[in-house]
Parts: sequence; C-alpha cells; structure tokens
Amino acid sequence: MNNLNFSLVRKMRKLLKNKRGVTGMVIALVVSLVALAVIIPIGVLIASNLSASMNVVSAKSASTTQAQNVTFDVFTNIWTAFSLSALVPIIAVAGLLIAIIVGAFALRGRA
Repeated sequence: MNNLNFSLVRKMRKLLKNKRGVTGMVIALVVSLVALAVIIPIGVLIASNLSASMNVVSAKSASTTQAQNVTFDVFTNIWTAFSLSALVPIIAVAGLLIAIIVGAFALRGRA
C-alpha cells in the first residue's frame, strides 16, 4: 500500500511539473461545466415535452391505471434527478478549489 502511495505522489509531482497537464485538466473541467450547463436545460425541456405529450397524471389515485402510476413515478424521479443535477457544477467547482489548495500546499512543500 505504501508503494502505491509513493508511486501516486511521484506521478502527481511529474504532472504538476508539466504545465500542459495542469492546463489540460483546467480546460477539461471548464468544458465539462459548460457542457453540463447546456445539457441540463435541454434534458428538462425534453422531459417536459414528453410528460405533456403522454398526458401524465398529476397524482396517483384509486381511479388511475397501473401504467399511469408508473409514468407518474418515472417523471417524479426525472424531476428529482434534474433538481439534484443543478448541484453538479457547484460540487465540481468545490472540488477544483480543494485541488488548488492541496496543490498549493504540495508546491510550497517542494520549494
């Protein structure tokens, strides 16, 4: 286990020395955040159009069929997932900040 950690530290030091590698990671993060900002609203629009075209019931009741109950459950889960997906960019930025702080301490220790 200790060998694995030492190997990982060596690889991280090599990556931090390579300015292209750090720049590539930052660019990849920015591109993925922009892609998420585009994909999430498109997904919400598609789900909204699907629920309108399928005439999804607004609530389960004794008079609804099993298929209507299933579609209600599916779209309830979709809306829950979309509301949680709004947290993804916030978590990604927090991860980036943590990586910057840890990287700064690692670089300070080397100098």
